[in-house]
Amino acid sequence: MNKFFLILFLTSTLCGIVQLSAQVSGEHTTPRVPASYFPVSVQFTPVPSGKGWHDERPPLTDETMRETIHNIILHGCTHIAAGEFSHGGANASVFDYAQSLGMKIDFTSNGVQLFKRNEPPKYCVYSPEYMDSVRTRIELVLGKVKNLASPHTIFPFMDEPFHADTTAFDFREPVKKAFRKKYGYVMPASYAAARRDPKKHLDFVNFQSSLFVEAWRKIYKEVKQYDDRPLVVMTHDSHNTMGGGVNSDSKYAIDDVFHWGGDFVDMFLYDIYPYTMFDYRYGECGQIPKPRISQMHYTMAQMRNLCTTYGKKLGFWLGTYNEGWFRRYLNNDMRNQYWMERELAYSAIAGGSDFIITGINIPSDARHWEDFGRGMRAVQKVGGAILQSPKPKARACFLFPRTQYVQMQEECFNVGLTFELCLRAFGELDIIHEEQITDDKMNGYDILVMADVKMLPREVAKNIANFVKRGGIVIADCVPQFDAYIKPVDNMKELFGICSSQTDRVIQIGQWNPFSMLPPRWAFLKTPPPAPDKRFDKAMGQYANSDISFQVVTPRNCTPTDACVEARMKSGTPLLLSRQVGKGKCYLFGFCLQDTYFQTWKENDEKSRAELQKMVHDVFVSTGIRARAYSSNPDMEVSLRLNENEAYAFVINHEAPNAITQVELCDLGFEVGQILDVEWGRTVDFERTAQGIRFTIMAVEGTPTGVTRLLKINPKK
Repeated sequence: MNKFFLILFLTSTLCGIVQLSAQVSGEHTTPRVPASYFPVSVQFTPVPSGKGWHDERPPLTDETMRETIHNIILHGCTHIAAGEFSHGGANASVFDYAQSLGMKIDFTSNGVQLFKRNEPPKYCVYSPEYMDSVRTRIELVLGKVKNLASPHTIFPFMDEPFHADTTAFDFREPVKKAFRKKYGYVMPASYAAARRDPKKHLDFVNFQSSLFVEAWRKIYKEVKQYDDRPLVVMTHDSHNTMGGGVNSDSKYAIDDVFHWGGDFVDMFLYDIYPYTMFDYRYGECGQIPKPRISQMHYTMAQMRNLCTTYGKKLGFWLGTYNEGWFRRYLNNDMRNQYWMERELAYSAIAGGSDFIITGINIPSDARHWEDFGRGMRAVQKVGGAILQSPKPKARACFLFPRTQYVQMQEECFNVGLTFELCLRAFGELDIIHEEQITDDKMNGYDILVMADVKMLPREVAKNIANFVKRGGIVIADCVPQFDAYIKPVDNMKELFGICSSQTDRVIQIGQWNPFSMLPPRWAFLKTPPPAPDKRFDKAMGQYANSDISFQVVTPRNCTPTDACVEARMKSGTPLLLSRQVGKGKCYLFGFCLQDTYFQTWKENDEKSRAELQKMVHDVFVSTGIRARAYSSNPDMEVSLRLNENEAYAFVINHEAPNAITQVELCDLGFEVGQILDVEWGRTVDFERTAQGIRFTIMAVEGTPTGVTRLLKINPKK
């Protein structure tokens, strides 16, 4: 059976490449962007295959320019990216011709904000001189947009904003005055002074971080008045603002995308590049970045939460195999990962992105370019409909503890491994920020996951307890034992039915920088970090009628009071506890999921990983709450976007050695009548279940790695 499908896919793939080659090299009809499409933006740069710009030096002939635009459109791309982060040969003629074929222009810049990551602006953001200076820069930086007939987006803000150090803090009189008005006391004279008092430290960091927002709100209004046609976009980065701002590019944990808010843009563009360089994990987790997709899923969920909360669009910067995009990291392994652009693009779209922009430049390798083109042409077959089909809200959410992140000054980024484990175990998972837990409704979620959370504001902890009493589910591997000002609290221990529990985890230090054209090294460290100190135990016995014997890393030695011990470790300490509370229930793993899951990847321990994944899956199953989409193969993602009349399922192979999975879908809002593979135009057989539908699908196309399937799910007529 597998061989039959493999031959079928290889034949189809070869035919698709031959057809594309014929189109690109011999198409007589001028291609145009369709009226309904999914926005995909690329820089006007050389193409590695087909007609167009190859080795010529600009200025190009009109014929070469037109052929290049045709080539780009035939690869499913719909926009041209211009401006500061577009290192191509675009000019007025390119823009005019591209726009005549229905393309739009995305204009990037590094902003008009006047401040930088390391220093405050010349004028305080509270002073009138600040906006006077910004206004003089708007015409200088963004003036070319006025000449465009069809601008799509404009980037008036700093790329990837964050405070690199406390040197970016502002201590001038208008800032002091604003601080005192907000908090009722004198602003600390320095970061060091603020650290001596937990309350002042939290207030001070939150306030200084918010100075960026004060400027952004004013800039947004000015840019809209200058030209209200394009969407105003801000790029957020993948680490410093989402849990990785400790001893990294950002020295301290200061900034946070959700805490900043979203009332100063029309679209947030997310920037991560996990295949062309590294993804900022800490310590040995960065040296063995598996599962590769974990940090993207974790941070994409944070960006999705930001955008859905504020009603903004979400876009995605797509790293390409090109020297313009972090040249020092390219190597033969990355060249052979020809699927990486399509895999990342599909992962982003499946995660809720409504816009893709390459950064920087078109792939320089023909195989990368052709595979990306195949993927984008498939997307464009249903592109407009995908835009009308948002990613639905999950039934489970994963807590981001901002107060802990700021007060403890510990990275909260490697926990993306736990997010990935739970995402795979349940099937869907969103992020909830602690600032959203304002009552016992948990923002509409049924399940709350708390991983490595040891500190919560008292009111948040109280709302979580009431959420459980009302019927909610909490799944955790750590019990919060401190409030926002680092004072001990016991209410969470009471909720979980324990009298004591450890909260430590393996300390991972430094970020591995895997240069390929330079010697790889540890970033931000003068000497290599010591080997992490680890404590071990072992699961034993059974859970949910399955044998368990996986290695445990960082047991947390919980002592139960009225919690039920569901399973134990070899040492006798609890492996898993549960407690019924009112109409709801709490589950507590007696060990660090992050550390244990990572160790299975480090040691290539597939048996332990399978047992751990099944145990976490069984805990979710025991809640009686089902995800809309679930994949039986953990290495194959299944993600949905849907509207009232149809759904789109993305089946993405993230390097699964066995690229077959059984997919279960439920609660789509309609009875399924047909599943169509969009790229190949073939139907997929399915069977009905009590909850929805089930089908088996393969994602192999000549290689068991990185390949994707896009399925359209139609209602029964």
